[in-house]
Amino acid sequence: MEFWHLIANDHANIVSLHKDILRAIPGAGVRSRDRLFDELDGELRRHIEAEEDSLYDALEDDKRAKRLIDELEDEHKQIKKQLRHLSRIGDKSSREWTQQFEDFTYLLDRHFHREQHELQPLAREVLNPEAIRAIRHVFAEEKIEEFRKRRHGALGDLPSGLMVGALASAAAGALAFIAWRSGSLQRLPAARPAQRLLSRLPVTNRLSGLFSRGGRAVRIHGPDVLRDVARRTRTPVQDISSRLQLPLGTTYSLVAALERQGLVRVFRPEETGRGRIVEITTQGRERAARSRQSSW
Repeated sequence: MEFWHLIANDHANIVSLHKDILRAIPGAGVRSRDRLFDELDGELRRHIEAEEDSLYDALEDDKRAKRLIDELEDEHKQIKKQLRHLSRIGDKSSREWTQQFEDFTYLLDRHFHREQHELQPLAREVLNPEAIRAIRHVFAEEKIEEFRKRRHGALGDLPSGLMVGALASAAAGALAFIAWRSGSLQRLPAARPAQRLLSRLPVTNRLSGLFSRGGRAVRIHGPDVLRDVARRTRTPVQDISSRLQLPLGTTYSLVAALERQGLVRVFRPEETGRGRIVEITTQGRERAARSRQSSW
């Protein structure tokens, strides 16, 4: 599934939750406004984080996109502020809460419209196919991370079939790759239906062979990436891609392979919450020194 369809499905899922909340009957158990709003809160925050880490990050250095990205990030802050405000109101069946939620719905609709009609057309002009594939990987990774973090999640806990369908389709190209390369499928308990759905995807085994420890890409470019990180101790993935003139998607794949071998550590800086930083490990530094004197 294309990255743009993933975004559209996320938007559709969130809009559907909005409608369910307004139609919810007070005291309706699992479909009560309180439960549905909690569901919306989590879904929307995950969407914002995944979107900023993928599409927004990819565009923030482009002069044509910078002003728009800044405005949309401000809108994200307003959305999260309104979510906090709405969550603090105890009686979500009151007229006051309903009116404020309808105002929030208008704010969100306007934001989604700007993304669809302003940001996405610009992104299609600025980003090449390789970059779009790379940001699709990052976006899908954020979704997989949510599956990994949930302790009691199952398919029945998801708000609708839209997101499940989007994830399953994306897995054919990007989602299964990220799930495999992060090791999340191997670490997850097999009992959860949502995780079993992902673990059965056949593309995982094919990708595992392509980017395994002895993979061609790792043998050719792995030493260069490792030495680049070792010279700086820590560095953003995008900077590695730029310095070595490697496609961003290939760089992510190489970094993932190095991380699986314990040669680097990948994390998101707390102060910004955005982007991926690669840090050399002791083992990685030793391997980088040896690689200068021998083949990989």
